[in-house]
Amino acid sequence: MIIDHDAVELCSVFTPSPVEFHLSFPAEPVLVAARGSAVLRAAFARQLLAANRTAQLVLLGAGLDTFVAAEFSGPVWLVDRPAVLAWRHQVCTQAGVADIGTPVPFALPDAGLLPALVDAGWDPTAPTAVIALGLSMYLTEEQNRALLASLVLPPGSLLLMDVLLPDIAADAAGRDYAAAICARAGNSEPWLSRFTPAGLAELLVDCGWTLRESRPEAEQVPALFWQRQSHLRPMRLVELVAAVPRS
Repeated sequence: MIIDHDAVELCSVFTPSPVEFHLSFPAEPVLVAARGSAVLRAAFARQLLAANRTAQLVLLGAGLDTFVAAEFSGPVWLVDRPAVLAWRHQVCTQAGVADIGTPVPFALPDAGLLPALVDAGWDPTAPTAVIALGLSMYLTEEQNRALLASLVLPPGSLLLMDVLLPDIAADAAGRDYAAAICARAGNSEPWLSRFTPAGLAELLVDCGWTLRESRPEAEQVPALFWQRQSHLRPMRLVELVAAVPRS
């Protein structure tokens, strides 16, 4: 078992602690699905990073991520809005946790991401892993297109992201989760874009990428994993995606 001790410390800064809140409601469906998704996408990133061993790592929409950055041995750049990065630094300081990575204050998907990274010390000639987990659904389709097209990276680079499937491609559990999230957001759609795997593959090609892998989030772990869980259940809503620059 891998425990993200830094994340536990960050959670302790808040009242109530998100960890304690989840432990207090272990079977609440929305919380169950949310924590399952967070763990599975982190495992996906760790697995692909270990297999590809790129020289550099860029986290888009870094937020309070600690798990992925801590596992990476090379330089890391943290991209997010200035206010978010300032909040991240404050929380890390309060928790006594090292704020791993070079901050790159930037409002995605504004133009100029790569120049901003270069200014922060990123080497545009070295293979780079770009991780954009929990991001695409908060951008419109056109914003996703602009962001993907702006990521002109050298051979050997890797893009890891996740997308939400539309209701027609999701299963009942995925649709129920989406409906519950919408209800908590005032019965409005909190997400700006959702893609079918085929639609995403077409978008990636249009933006200069080649889809290398697309897998349902639930398939990140063996089927036996789900059989052994008392609360977690697989759902078909999130697609985990790996892409490489088109040669």
